[in-house]
Amino acid sequence: MIPVVADADTLFGATTRGLLIHLDYRGLIRLHWSSLILEELSRALVETGRKPDAKAAARHEQLMRAALPHAEVPVTTVQKQFQAVSAGMRSAKDMHVAACAHALIAGRYYPQSKVVSLVTNNTRDFGVRRLAAVGIEVTRPDAFLLDLFQREPDGVAAAFAALRATLRSEPSAERLLDRLCADGQARTAAAMRTASRQGRATL
Repeated sequence: MIPVVADADTLFGATTRGLLIHLDYRGLIRLHWSSLILEELSRALVETGRKPDAKAAARHEQLMRAALPHAEVPVTTVQKQFQAVSAGMRSAKDMHVAACAHALIAGRYYPQSKVVSLVTNNTRDFGVRRLAAVGIEVTRPDAFLLDLFQREPDGVAAAFAALRATLRSEPSAERLLDRLCADGQARTAAAMRTASRQGRATL
């Protein structure tokens, strides 16, 4: 089980967000965020028109919290880790994301794991090497999901199938892979599509 902190830009895409939640349900990852990350996500969803207003975005936040009650790291706990990660940041605006990841390490949330994955599209704002030195592995969502699929193809496929089964639109596997690709996870979608067509994965 991999401890994961997802940045708001990773959670922005609905299919990626749903897949990460179902990967947690399957026990492949343990997904985390803070209220600061959820607030950033909500602002982006409203600003882009994916949610009509702040009230709808707030309801969405509550659904995410209900889906994964363990996921949220208290903001006071996150703030205590700002200094620990400040030297590894290239932009102060994303310090709270790295601090959330470091809080899992400092709080020994996962004593058997020496590394927490920080999954973000905005890797340029993070000092990858410096954060790696304190146990935070910064990676893009497509790279993270592809690596996980290559190591745990059955588990990831099962999580994808479970996500598909929950959707009211009842998309085909191909259609949902298209949505995953549209979220930016092109290599992961391609690998899953190939595995499905070759009979190596049931999506």
